[in-house]
Amino acid sequence: MTIRSIVAAYDGSPESITALDEAADLARQSGAKLTIVGAVPLVSQTFGVAMPVGQGIEHAVDEARKDLAAQKSRLAAHGLAGVETHLLEADPVAAVVGYVDQHSIDLVVVGSRGLGAPGRFFLGSVSDGILHHARCSVLVVKSTRAAPGGKPAAAPRKGAR
Repeated sequence: MTIRSIVAAYDGSPESITALDEAADLARQSGAKLTIVGAVPLVSQTFGVAMPVGQGIEHAVDEARKDLAAQKSRLAAHGLAGVETHLLEADPVAAVVGYVDQHSIDLVVVGSRGLGAPGRFFLGSVSDGILHHARCSVLVVKSTRAAPGGKPAAAPRKGAR
């Protein structure tokens, strides 16, 4: 598989930062173009009911833009130039999948929060949604920071492999 373009789905969480770092490493190794895609939903989900975000959306968009710019600068400082960022005002799954489809992306890299089946049932899962709806390959990066159930992972035992 030739990888020419990579999208890192980014939401500011520690898991998405881990996934972004993995995407950056892959971009360096393959010479692929890296794009960081973030999304700010226009509605929030409360107990499965869509609630308008209201005036807070402008603040959320500004903060998300600043965060994306900071990540782009961080990657540039570590030798990865030419990274693009896009912030979309939409459901994260729809935003990332739509961007990927419109731009013929080869690989999407997402973080996993390790919610497990019960968490996915109640909260939904962005990584799961992208995995099942994207028309390209998807790499789900497991974070060493979280274990199933969203609890902190135990440190590896000395000598364990």
